[in-house]
Amino acid sequence: MGGTLSASSRHGYALVVLSLYLQRRKLANPPPEHPFAAELPSAVSGHTRDSRGSLPYTPDAIAIPLLSAALRLIGQPADDVIALRDQVASFHAQRHAQGFSNRRLRAPALTVIDGFSFSTIAGEDSPWHPKIRGTKRLRFLMERIYEACFVTIAYLVGARVSEVLALEAGCIEHRPAADGCEDFSYLRGRIFKTATHDVGEPHLWAAPPPVVRAINVLDRLSEPLRRRTGCPQLWLSMRGNGIVDARPADVLTVHSLIARLNGSFAPFIALPAHTDGRPWHLTTHQGRKTFARFVGKRDRTGLHALQHHFGHVTRIMTDHAYVGTDFELGELINAQALDETRAALEELLTAGQLAGRAGRMIAARSRFRGRTRDGDLAAYIDFLIDESGMRLGVCDWGYCVYRAESAACRGDEHGPNPTWRTESTCVSCTNFAVTQRHRPVWEARRNRNLGLITNTRLDPVSLALARTRIAECDRILAELADTGDTHAVQHPASSADPP
Repeated sequence: MGGTLSASSRHGYALVVLSLYLQRRKLANPPPEHPFAAELPSAVSGHTRDSRGSLPYTPDAIAIPLLSAALRLIGQPADDVIALRDQVASFHAQRHAQGFSNRRLRAPALTVIDGFSFSTIAGEDSPWHPKIRGTKRLRFLMERIYEACFVTIAYLVGARVSEVLALEAGCIEHRPAADGCEDFSYLRGRIFKTATHDVGEPHLWAAPPPVVRAINVLDRLSEPLRRRTGCPQLWLSMRGNGIVDARPADVLTVHSLIARLNGSFAPFIALPAHTDGRPWHLTTHQGRKTFARFVGKRDRTGLHALQHHFGHVTRIMTDHAYVGTDFELGELINAQALDETRAALEELLTAGQLAGRAGRMIAARSRFRGRTRDGDLAAYIDFLIDESGMRLGVCDWGYCVYRAESAACRGDEHGPNPTWRTESTCVSCTNFAVTQRHRPVWEARRNRNLGLITNTRLDPVSLALARTRIAECDRILAELADTGDTHAVQHPASSADPP
């Protein structure tokens, strides 16, 4: 008699069954219907976050500066470091071919390094790094660029560390979207955890532009090692501390990567400490968990400049031409979206003031308005989610209580249409609600447009558009203040106004 299957094993089998259904068009005798009646595999297997324990994601206060610093480093700094590496390596190869010994090569190579000046990044006042001395410091900077590439890929793709470190040269693919109007980029690799054999299962991950850039940087960084060893991997690691080493190169190990992220990369970018004042310990799985959390976020206002990148990922993942088979990642994203929906419904149902058409309707009908959160509220939210299937659409300036049939943005069953989803579209939509947490977004939009109408070079059409946006902001802010004129303003005249 065999023992009872663990929840993890049941979940693995459930994923196999679901895979057969999703690939049914390729099978001679496919499953006739969804094996779990459209439920998630975890609902059948019992393999939930509660049963397996939850590994931590990177907190927003750390993840945002971490990823922002990585994106900065894979830009001009990466070009500088690779250019200097190439200059020194080329000089070394030429002199070595002329019969110079390594000892005689050292001083001239140091002269090349001493004479190199790093670039000043646009918008900054000084070079991103001071001049350096010696090949060890150059090697140090090369390794920081490698780590920046890992952070970029892990936090903007969501692949597991085994899948990231197995990437090979030429792993970016470009494919047309379902409507044929644009091309999307994908990261081609292999999934190992759920594969039935050691070589893994081929998979495509959505790749926003920073990931395409990171792969380009990795390709150039690893090119000398790939050329020398004949290996295609992008994460080949050189031995020693210099930039030239004839010994065999190996793929970077997970243990070494974690040590480098915490011991060198975090101090190099001055990563903020955790709330308790201690350094946050980075691990390789946190990128995947944080990616799922950010993509699952319905309200991305707190992501600042990163909003655009995760919006791009969402567009690819919801495109009809995309077929993803990383089901665990999909479950992580769905779980985050469900948590966000629950928290948003709590806020919407208890808020004292709401704006937007859906906000006004909720405020007028909610029996929980002004109350604290209690068991009755939690039960009602469970009912809304379980019985009505209510979910929030992604929105960066309010809450989208999404229903495709009433979406002003012309969204579909996947969610809002990112092409038409703008502040002006949402203001007129019956799905749209705004709470006090979104007030700064609308105040900032109003101030930007107030600045525009004072521009004497603004044409009449642009002037009219700016004033329309100001009026939209005034209306939202007035509703949040529960008054009709609190935020009304006298708009300054412009030379573009008719006499």
